Amino acid sequence: MNIKKIFTAVLIIYLSLVSGFYAKTFAKEDELEAAYAQTAAQYTNYRDCIKLYKLPFEKLFYLALSSIEGSKFELLEIQSRNGYIVFKAEDKEFLISVYKKDKSSTFIKITPCDNSYYFSPQIPQKIFNYIVAHYNNEVKELKF
Repeated sequence: MNIKKIFTAVLIIYLSLVSGFYAKTFAKEDELEAAYAQTAAQYTNYRDCIKLYKLPFEKLFYLALSSIEGSKFELLEIQSRNGYIVFKAEDKEFLISVYKKDKSSTFIKITPCDNSYYFSPQIPQKIFNYIVAHYNNEVKELKF
């Protein structure tokens, strides 16, 4: 009988220690997941990356180009004839496409180059806010 009591006591102590260890391990994993969720990029809806402006094609293209500089993003490539701009923000590459709808209306679309919409929604918002803020500015040709 003494051996059964000793065995039972040892088993209970062992199980309580093991369960306490696992509880601490799972608590640390939950803390790590919460920290990762805060630092991970948010999902941006593709509908938030398209806007229609009552501006001619050239003016909207130049405003989009200057919004990249104004937002302190890195400009990688420009193709002015087709209205394409490639830039880098937060270690991710994006493509701005400017599409002519009619004489006075033009679309602007921001697409991540890797087609993953897990990035900060502030990136397209900065560009669109810059365009709205400089909507009435005159575009002038610089002569060198």
